[in-house]
Amino acid sequence: MLQRIDRLGATSDADLRGGCNQSVLCAAHVQNIAASVALVVAVMSVPGSDAHARPAAPMGLDYESALTDGQWKLSYIYQRFDRKGLRRGTHKEKASDAATADLTQIPTELRTDVHTIEIQHAPFERLTVAIKIPVINHKMKQRNFDAGGDLYTTESSGVGDIEVVGVVPFMEKGQEKLDVHLGLRFPSGEISERDDVPDGAGGVTRELLPRSMQTGSRTVAVVTGLSYRGDWEGLGWGVHGTGSIGFGKNHRDYRAGNQVAFSGWLAHDVTSWLSGSFRLGFDYQTRSRGKRQAGPENHLDSFRNTTEHKVLEVAPGVSVGVPGFEGQRVRFEAAWPVYQDANATQIDRDWNLIAGWDWVF
Repeated sequence: MLQRIDRLGATSDADLRGGCNQSVLCAAHVQNIAASVALVVAVMSVPGSDAHARPAAPMGLDYESALTDGQWKLSYIYQRFDRKGLRRGTHKEKASDAATADLTQIPTELRTDVHTIEIQHAPFERLTVAIKIPVINHKMKQRNFDAGGDLYTTESSGVGDIEVVGVVPFMEKGQEKLDVHLGLRFPSGEISERDDVPDGAGGVTRELLPRSMQTGSRTVAVVTGLSYRGDWEGLGWGVHGTGSIGFGKNHRDYRAGNQVAFSGWLAHDVTSWLSGSFRLGFDYQTRSRGKRQAGPENHLDSFRNTTEHKVLEVAPGVSVGVPGFEGQRVRFEAAWPVYQDANATQIDRDWNLIAGWDWVF
């Protein structure tokens, strides 16, 4: 449902609130990094426990470890992605500067909530099968420069693209282990979500929403990656990489861009039920392929070059065992970008939160 909130006035620079040039480390970045490092130092200064063979890996890693023969793992994962303001290259940009005579719908905020059920099972010693089923909700605020900069909101929700993946333990030597995963992402999400938007004449019309407001891609993608981890005197460490490559085109004549992500991380047990982690992650996504535009002609987020970006982020986390329930734990991770580079003007990444519950039995 369309919600008219306010008009653009002298305070339109609020679109840039909390933002600074992330091509250098400004005061806000230094504070985030300092807080993250302080948390890790505090956690790692406490003597570890021998109750776990390995400290829990960070929450922000997909398929980080294969199960043992016959094991099951059930997980609920909640993810929140907040994006505010605009970025072009490594610099912030005002919504009023991004608007043109033909480009009058400019996004200023995007909140995405993802609820995922994940089921893993190891039917054999050297194979773990995993399935992920996400439910996605998007909420975007954008300014309508056809109506003097009015701010309005659109929403969409539904099942996202489902993943089915196999995880194989490739190597294990002493305290070090290498797992690889390979699978498919199926086109169960939607690319035809619509909502009420201003029609430029004081009314509203129901229109197709832009790319980032859709819940899926409507193309098949290969997902793959590897996880190499070890343990050194109670200090867990690892490197993790993932990638996705789409094939074909959907019925709107485009496919989502490819994506690669790399992380290095440390983790340490504080007690038999509590551990802390720190992750440094890099994410790169290419522009969408095929049709140049997928959505309203006058919306900035409809164009394929607005999907390409590079992000470097820091992410402290914690893992807590559930008392009285063997094999169960809850995990949390928060992530802040310290460097961003956007190929074209697009919504800026602000912060992410991941929380979840795991039960291995």
